[in-house]
Amino acid sequence: MTVCLPICFADRVSLSSEERLAVEKLIAECVSVDHFDPCMEFDTHLNANRDIPSWRLAWAIPAGTASCPAVAPDPEESSGSSRILAGAACVFAPGRAEGEISACVSPVFRHQGIFRELYHSLADALFRSGATSVMLVCEGASPSAAAIAARLGAVPDHGEYLMSLPGDRLAAISAPRDLRLVPVSKLDLDEFAVLSAEVFSERHDDAREFALAILSDPEREQFVARGSGGVFGLVALAKENRSYMLHGLGVLPSLRGKGLGGAILDAALVVLRNRGATGISLEVDVDNPAALALYRSRGFVEESRVDYWRIHGPHSSDGL
Repeated sequence: MTVCLPICFADRVSLSSEERLAVEKLIAECVSVDHFDPCMEFDTHLNANRDIPSWRLAWAIPAGTASCPAVAPDPEESSGSSRILAGAACVFAPGRAEGEISACVSPVFRHQGIFRELYHSLADALFRSGATSVMLVCEGASPSAAAIAARLGAVPDHGEYLMSLPGDRLAAISAPRDLRLVPVSKLDLDEFAVLSAEVFSERHDDAREFALAILSDPEREQFVARGSGGVFGLVALAKENRSYMLHGLGVLPSLRGKGLGGAILDAALVVLRNRGATGISLEVDVDNPAALALYRSRGFVEESRVDYWRIHGPHSSDGL
């Protein structure tokens, strides 16, 4: 069944609590029908460019309510309860050169061009801000991802596994010797940005802005790995209730191949074990055999896959 109602689009740098609840309900509806995750990213506060919208919402206006304005009003300021969230899209862009867009549309509002409009509006904003490419993010289990990507002019770029560590494997992890994970503070910001830019081959200003965003987030922690010879790597932790996700584990290029990545991983896992973490997960590129071998050796198992489709420059397409 398809429902045709006037659609109002609203851009948001961040979501209000009511808007986030509406997006979460929309995601649950899509998962229930489609049986795969639309990969929406709520950590948009980590975006490097805070002058462009991180969210675009599509509100359906039921019959008998006010006509659709050119720009949808804030639901907190009007009769938001009479509207229905038909679709939503978000941008995750911790660097300025590239952004990732994920979107979902309610099953009863599909085939009306809503997905296309959501995607292209955010993509155009990224390109105008100086991004050179945009990624469409899709759950690997989606049967329609390839068709949607093709209609947007996107081509396959890479995939990532979401991996998790079974609880019974955590007890076997030993703390590495001669390694400390040192929390990064705002006083260390410039030194850390230099390290991060070298580890991940990124721009220094992007590394600094991203680090500042992490340090401003009470649910995230950034660490540098220090051994007897000095700092050689880094890792970040993101908390959700008593579960954690590992992010940004890396070693200086000149020191790779010496088991230091495994030592950082073990140190982080011991920290989480001591905190009583009930769940630990991470993401890894499907084409990174060394990292996959490391994580599997500690007991991590693949839970799902996310695919990334790259589009270069503004494009137009029809019919989504």
